[in-house]
Amino acid sequence: MKKLLLAFSLFFTIGSSLVAQEIDNRLLVKYKKSELKKMMIENPSEYQFQINALNRGMFISDIPTEKGKDIVFDGEIKLNLEKEHTYLSLGKEIIDRYQYFKIKGTNKMVVIQPRIFLDPTVLNK
Repeated sequence: MKKLLLAFSLFFTIGSSLVAQEIDNRLLVKYKKSELKKMMIENPSEYQFQINALNRGMFISDIPTEKGKDIVFDGEIKLNLEKEHTYLSLGKEIIDRYQYFKIKGTNKMVVIQPRIFLDPTVLNK
């Protein structure tokens, strides 16, 4: 009985601390608040992946001009370089390979990293 009470208490404490954790508003581009709260409780590793992907999943770089560095672009996007962006604000998804998008009217590109580099469950193995 003590073990059951301890397990219940531990579960309740962990669960309530996850719910009390603030939701990252950048995720509201794709998810509803209720979906995020549910994800935080039922699938915390996926929630952590989403936060990690927002923080490190995308960057802007110059298009390489060296020979042998030809990039096959996944498309071209119009982007205000003075604003902050995430892969979600651009309407993109994290998939199992790098994605490259030329930024229209510039010599820059958006690079979206693959899931394997951003998923903490993969990184910790």
